[in-house]
Amino acid sequence: MCQAFAVPERIAASWSEVSFLGKGWQASLDVDGDRLAFWMFGCGPVILLMHGWSSRGSRLMGFVKPLIAAGFSVAVLDAPGHGHSTGAGSSVIHAGKAALKLAGHLGDVHGVIAHSAGSTAALWALCNGLSVQRSVHVCGPSSMTTVVLEIARAHCLNDRQTTEFCAWVEAFMGVTLASIDLPALAMGLKHSGLIVHDGDDRVVPVAQSRALHGAWRRSTLIETRGLGHRRILSDAHIIECAVRFMMPTDHPLEMQA
Repeated sequence: MCQAFAVPERIAASWSEVSFLGKGWQASLDVDGDRLAFWMFGCGPVILLMHGWSSRGSRLMGFVKPLIAAGFSVAVLDAPGHGHSTGAGSSVIHAGKAALKLAGHLGDVHGVIAHSAGSTAALWALCNGLSVQRSVHVCGPSSMTTVVLEIARAHCLNDRQTTEFCAWVEAFMGVTLASIDLPALAMGLKHSGLIVHDGDDRVVPVAQSRALHGAWRRSTLIETRGLGHRRILSDAHIIECAVRFMMPTDHPLEMQA
């Protein structure tokens, strides 16, 4: 169970993803002993794309061309333990630290578009030094305690075992679970945010995004149906909403699913 929490499955890039990555400029950074792989596309204010657990940056490639057409440059990263980046273990904290390191390297980041666990990592980074004008969060958990307790429940752990598992998770990540729960994460939500979640998501309940929206005064929530947890990343309407939201003249409250 600990291995399942800390060691992501490395997903091979599809042919279309390999072709897509070949059109970007690839570079790397050292983050806590791991080599972080990332790609840059276009020119203009930087939008950082953050993928979910057992995924890779190229899974968000549908956002890149529209963002470039809108005048942005795009940074696509593989979190530690994922894709082309090194590392055996990973977590939302590993990914959040990678985002902070990359943002520092790039000098300025206009916005973030993050999916699933990448959204939680982005929320943590925003609470720990990452500064952006806008961010988009797609189907992401807003409370790590809930995630960890659900894992414990799924493995039929008793109270003592659950307590021990939570302690192990905190030791592995190097932070408390409370610091990755909504009350703490809300401290970093000073900018405008767009939250997108599908009502048919079987991986992350839509209640997680509703709670985030409730705690984020400057956020807009879009709920969809029939797209699930992953297909939502390739939906043309959602991509359009995310790109328009990043534009300085956009009025997010007018967007509808």
